[in-house]
Amino acid sequence: MSIVSDGRGGKAVRTVLRAGTTHSLPTKTDNGNNLFIALPGSYDEACMSYDIRFDRDFDWSLGGKLPGLEGVAPGTSLAAPTGGNNTDKGWSGRLMWLGPKAYKWAGPLNMAVSYMYHPGQAGTYGDNVRWNTAFVAGQWHTVKQCHSMNTVGKADGVLRAWIDGKLVVDDTSYVYRVRNDVHISHIVFSIFRGGNTLDWAGSRDNFIDIDNIAITSS
Repeated sequence: MSIVSDGRGGKAVRTVLRAGTTHSLPTKTDNGNNLFIALPGSYDEACMSYDIRFDRDFDWSLGGKLPGLEGVAPGTSLAAPTGGNNTDKGWSGRLMWLGPKAYKWAGPLNMAVSYMYHPGQAGTYGDNVRWNTAFVAGQWHTVKQCHSMNTVGKADGVLRAWIDGKLVVDDTSYVYRVRNDVHISHIVFSIFRGGNTLDWAGSRDNFIDIDNIAITSS
């Protein structure tokens, strides 16, 4: 990570993604960022927004992870609702970009999605909630994702997402938790390629810039 000019009179945080690497391949190290940052408390409603810019010649490859929020029960590993792990003690709501080499529906270049780990997800890995909108290389975008926890035993949680002010996800029947001690408790600052195989690696070094991160109640 480094601090760079954002081209708009301010600064941004830059993460460089090296060619031929994913999150943990070819060596068992973090190639990118994967930080868990505690919020001041635990909340049942919260939003995360930030500006994001992909390198102007960004290789979208198959896709990769972007920052979001999560919640885990006390004493639970912060990595539990990621990486194909069990979701009975937590949830996570990162973003992703996905290319058509990963999923045919993600074309022609890439698609933004909400990448959700939660009880009842379709498979071992998280659900891709499609935004039906692509990121554009070299251009600043503003993304925002909001979560309202469900009542335990009911499908009444809320998941909403926006890109550049346009509402792209509006789900009012979401299930985030099956126990009352799971809330919104952490930022997951994930920026990396992957996927768990080198098929997700890029063909060249590229960067992703993040600016104006905000955590709000609405």
